[in-house]
Amino acid sequence: MSAQEQADESAAPPARGRRLAGEGWFPLLGETLLTGLLVLGGSLPVVTAPAAVAAGAAHLRRHLGGYDTSVRSFWRDWLAAVRGLWVLGVLVLVAAVAVTVNTGLTASGALPGASAVRWVTWAAAACGAVVLVRTTAAWSDGGAGAGADDGGVWRLLSRGAARSRDDLVGSALLLAAVVMCVVLVWMLTPLVLVTGGLLSLAAVAVETRRAQPRPVD
Repeated sequence: MSAQEQADESAAPPARGRRLAGEGWFPLLGETLLTGLLVLGGSLPVVTAPAAVAAGAAHLRRHLGGYDTSVRSFWRDWLAAVRGLWVLGVLVLVAAVAVTVNTGLTASGALPGASAVRWVTWAAAACGAVVLVRTTAAWSDGGAGAGADDGGVWRLLSRGAARSRDDLVGSALLLAAVVMCVVLVWMLTPLVLVTGGLLSLAAVAVETRRAQPRPVD
């Protein structure tokens, strides 16, 4: 969501001047399925996967807020995210290769302490996945211009890591969503068509939960 849309959201009455497509579960389900297809298409170059998830989260934010959810708006966000997050995409690709190589080495039995190394590798991958999703959510909830250079990427990563640390319950929920998406694809590969939308929705839900004021006892 752009900064202008956020300013409009805060300035205008909540139920005035917006469409109502974001209300109800059925429209949200349809938009999530569409977002999954769009995220998959945006992830085909591989290094653009983080940008695609960020654009997917921004797309669902607009839907829930009653703003424009055209396919064109998704690709506009995607282009902006690619320009800002391409460094993050390269880092994710390198990390994925490292995890794959480490897992292969531990499975071969050629590495001393293979079992411990395997668990440490998977734990690091899980933490990295949570930070990655929270970083893409940070881009979508107002940091769209923050990743325009390398320094912006590191600021977004720092913001994602801080949110992961400060909101452990939300991070656990996001980890559960990541694991669920992996299991879905492992069980039935064509479900990769929807996992991008599910992950984007989980990112938006967790960040919305984090932003809500907590009741004071």
